[in-house]
Amino acid sequence: MTRSLFDRGPGPVPLPFRMRPGSLDDLVGQESLLGQNGLFRRFLSEGRWPSMVLFGPPGTGKSGFVELLPRLLPDYSFAHLNATTSGVPDLRKELARGETRRREGGSHLVVVDEIHTWSKSQQEVLLSGVETGQIVLLGLSNETPYAALIPPLASRLLLFPFHPLEEGALSTLLDRGLSRLEREGKKRPLSLDPAARTLLLRYAGGDGRRLLLALESAVLVAVRREGEATRVFEEDVTSVLSRAGQVYGDKDSHYDIISAFIKSVRNYDPDAALHWLARMLEGGEDPLYIARRLVILAAEDVGLADPQALTQAVACFHAVSQVGLPEGRIPLAMTTVFLALSPKSISAYRAMDLALAEVRGGFAPPVPLPMRDRTVKRALARESPPGALEYLYPPDLPGGVSPQEHLPGGEARRYYHPSDRGRERELRERFEATRKIRESSPATPPPPSGG
Repeated sequence: MTRSLFDRGPGPVPLPFRMRPGSLDDLVGQESLLGQNGLFRRFLSEGRWPSMVLFGPPGTGKSGFVELLPRLLPDYSFAHLNATTSGVPDLRKELARGETRRREGGSHLVVVDEIHTWSKSQQEVLLSGVETGQIVLLGLSNETPYAALIPPLASRLLLFPFHPLEEGALSTLLDRGLSRLEREGKKRPLSLDPAARTLLLRYAGGDGRRLLLALESAVLVAVRREGEATRVFEEDVTSVLSRAGQVYGDKDSHYDIISAFIKSVRNYDPDAALHWLARMLEGGEDPLYIARRLVILAAEDVGLADPQALTQAVACFHAVSQVGLPEGRIPLAMTTVFLALSPKSISAYRAMDLALAEVRGGFAPPVPLPMRDRTVKRALARESPPGALEYLYPPDLPGGVSPQEHLPGGEARRYYHPSDRGRERELRERFEATRKIRESSPATPPPPSGG
């Protein structure tokens, strides 16, 4: 491997780097891949490694595992590329090295960080090399690569997710980090208060690297106190994390959290929704992005069950755009709770999709003559039978409803199916009453008024 990936370099380095694994047993989590009976251990026992992509959020062990591979696959040669700085010439160079290595009877493994950022043309350069075994490709990505990889390359690769570390794995890593810091300190015993431990595990969010960084910082705060032993308390951790926030680790977590937020509001759970809202705000999310999603949710999910919801969401968007943060969190919270507790109806949303589907399927009848523009009707007046162009003005009719057909064949088509939730119950009653009037009244024009 090249120095850019594995060489620690001179000078002090953060605790996560000092604790890089020296063997597979040093890794935590990902049991199905890295455990005693894990798939990757079986690959390694056979001395063969297929082309693949490892993807998942930061701090889940991808880089630590890859660092071990030169020792675990001694018959392979290795190279490292970063997709954000490497281009086609670098790829061709590694393909040539791989071909030379293959002729010598060996294998050449190329590690590619951030593989999802490569363009279609860059990925196409790899196709034949991966297909014929010129190189073994090991891609790394913090994001789900399915949409980023071109299908021909994806079909030549195995894709393995690295999941956020569970509490048990994080707890093991935390104990190891504490022991490492105690050994390095050499002055006094080091311990962790239970409340501090709980806070660190919660803050980590499945990210081992984040956990160790927070631990080391909290210990640096605690060692300033005089005493024969150092004990890290909850306030030490809080002082470190008060400005750290729950930043997004990658683009996937951005979409995951907004998805959890929307689904919580949709299912009448304001507490969960407020949690995800807080996570987004602490993670640096654009508040106007959240406000726009609330506008969409008000129209799509609350809909006609409470039309006032859309007004509330639009007002929230304008308020946030005017005041910004931190005050903008208040209208965001108000609207989140209001929408979460509003009755829900997707009748308008579904009705629009049904209408669009029929139009896209070819249903496009002509506009009925009485519904046409006045200028068009004037041109057709001489050719049309008496009364054919006459429009029945609803306010002049009994019940304020006209029996005229607005859409040829429309009575056989039902797009809007009102629910009985919230205020839409009133709309449903009016809808059914006016349909009965239209269907029971003759579609003939009223007699002309006197004068």
